[in-house]
Amino acid sequence: METKSERRSARRVPVNLWVDEHTDDALYLQRATNLSLGGLFLDGTLPHPPGTRIKLEVRLPGEEAPLCIEGEVVAADARELGMGVQFVGLTPAERDLLADFLDRAPFRTLAH
Repeated sequence: METKSERRSARRVPVNLWVDEHTDDALYLQRATNLSLGGLFLDGTLPHPPGTRIKLEVRLPGEEAPLCIEGEVVAADARELGMGVQFVGLTPAERDLLADFLDRAPFRTLAH
C-alpha cells in the first residue's frame, strides 16, 4: 500500500473539471479541483468512507470522450467538504492522456 508521501509525489495542478461519479447505486455530478497522475480531489461533497471504490468519468478539455477511471476514496480532511480519490489500475493510454493534459495545463503546480 502506498504511503501518503508516495501518493503525493505526483505533480498536482488546480483544475475545474466536471466528473461523473458512479457508485453501486447512484450517480453524482462532481467538481474536481485538483488533479494528478495519482488521483483527484472532488470538492464540496460529502465523502464516502475511505476504501470505497467508485467509477469516474473525467472530462478533460479538448477530449471528445471522458476518461473512465476506477478510483478509491482516501481519507478526507475533516475540516473540508470533499474527498480525495486515488486512481486504481490506470491503463498506459489513460496515464499518457492524463500526463499530456497535466503537462500542458496552464496552472501552477500545487505544493505537495
